[in-house]
Amino acid sequence: MKTLAGRVAVVTGAGRGIGRAIAEDLASRGADLALFDLQAPLEAAAGIAAAHGVRALAVAADVSEESAVQAGCARVAAELGPIGVLVNNAGIMQRESADHHTLPASDLQRMLAVHVGGAAAMCAAVLPGMRAQRFGRIVNLSSVIGLVGLQRRTAYSTAKAAIAGLTRGLALENGRHGVTVNAVAPGYVLTEALREKMRLGTLDYALFAERSAVGRWATPQEIARVIGFLAEPASGFITAAVWAVDGGYAAN
Repeated sequence: MKTLAGRVAVVTGAGRGIGRAIAEDLASRGADLALFDLQAPLEAAAGIAAAHGVRALAVAADVSEESAVQAGCARVAAELGPIGVLVNNAGIMQRESADHHTLPASDLQRMLAVHVGGAAAMCAAVLPGMRAQRFGRIVNLSSVIGLVGLQRRTAYSTAKAAIAGLTRGLALENGRHGVTVNAVAPGYVLTEALREKMRLGTLDYALFAERSAVGRWATPQEIARVIGFLAEPASGFITAAVWAVDGGYAAN
């Protein structure tokens, strides 16, 4: 059933990996899509439009730059219509060899600017329109690492933990206006980027699979299905929640 037919959804970091899977899932539910990435994901947008019979727009934007966010969202509203769904997926990874005391301050600042500042700027851009419609669904991507921490990932953990505070604050501000705000905290996911790390021997699949209750990593599609559910009109009583979709990793 096309539960998002007639809605316009924006997904950041949508060119590949989890973001691409999220865009595909929302399109399968009938949403028209705007795919944001550093370089306009033209191929992804064209493929989604052809596969699902929806409109799909590719937008080049660095979410850490407020002017780019405002311009991108204005373009979406002009070309597709009012934005009803926002998924803040854009993010960067921390360099792997540095303990926090050896990490350049600029690395932490960039991490916060993209993950937290980017999500906050995107939310600020779409919330007036959502409140005017009296409908909105915002889903922010946190991480299991933001819930439990991980050595040599302190900057990343800090940024992802801050997403929970942003989510809860915005949920309380906007719930009476028909807008829900939730976060999803994935565990380890078999994306192209992590597959490449495993190929290079810098990431051990078995180590992190063993810690999860289900003994494996997630697929991008498993994360996307949860986000798709939270984007639907029927999820209107769920807000200010941070959902660990981690195969039981955080519990172990």
